[in-house]
Amino acid sequence: MKELRVAQSAYDEIRKAGGEIVAISNDSVESLKEGADQSGIQFVLLSDPKAVVIRIYHLEHKGLNVRDPEATGARPAVFFLNADHTVASVYQPEDIRYHLSAADIVARFKQTK
Repeated sequence: MKELRVAQSAYDEIRKAGGEIVAISNDSVESLKEGADQSGIQFVLLSDPKAVVIRIYHLEHKGLNVRDPEATGARPAVFFLNADHTVASVYQPEDIRYHLSAADIVARFKQTK
């Protein structure tokens, strides 16, 4: 949820610039709602429990759960879209522990305009 809280801190500025933030996760709807409520997330969180969209964008990541090495998670990534909804750029760190700052998110978004 850390990356979602960071995105939330950039949300107002992204909206003022004409953008939107949407997050996709393989977590359940209930889990996403609970996390959003606890963290104050105001943007849309989409549940993809079967990882359909996650696979389409090659974000599937196995081995995140030490108790179940075959369990699939989603690799963190940020897609920046142009006004015509095409992908302008993608940020996906090699080290999944690294996340963009709110300032980085806003700056990269503004570069897509």
